[in-house]
Amino acid sequence: MSDRGTRGWFWGLVAIAVAVPFALALEALLRVLVFPPELELVRESWGPGITPWVWRLVPVSALVDVGAYVLQLELQRRARSMPVDAAQKRWKRFEGLMISASVAQIPGLVAAFCFMLGASLTSVLAVVAVSTAGVVVLGVTLSRQR
Repeated sequence: MSDRGTRGWFWGLVAIAVAVPFALALEALLRVLVFPPELELVRESWGPGITPWVWRLVPVSALVDVGAYVLQLELQRRARSMPVDAAQKRWKRFEGLMISASVAQIPGLVAAFCFMLGASLTSVLAVVAVSTAGVVVLGVTLSRQR
C-alpha cells in the first residue's frame, strides 16, 4: 500500500480513537462555560445512582471490544474475497476498520453521556480507556495483517 494510503488509515483510526476522550473533555468544558448551575444539582442527585452502572460498563466494554475484533475479522475476510480491484479491496478493508472501531467506542460514548448526568469521573475514564484501547488493538492487528 502506498505511504499516502497508510497515512489515511492511521489518521482515520486516530480520529476514532480520540473521539470519545475528546467528547468527554468537550462536555466537561461546556459544562463549566455554558451549562446552568442547576445542572450540578441534577448531577449530584443522579450521580450516586448512575456510577455503579458505569462501573458495570467496564467489562461490557471489554466484551464489545472482543465483538468488534470478531466483526473486523469478518469484514476483512469479506473485503479480501470481493471480486474487485486492489484499490477497492483496500477501501473496503478501511471501511471495515472504521465500522469495527466505531463499535468498540459505543460503551465509551455511553459512559461519557453518563458523566454529564453525574457519574464519577473515575468510572467514566475506566470505560473510556478500555474502549479506546480496543480501537488501538484493532488498528495494530489490522496493520499486521496487511
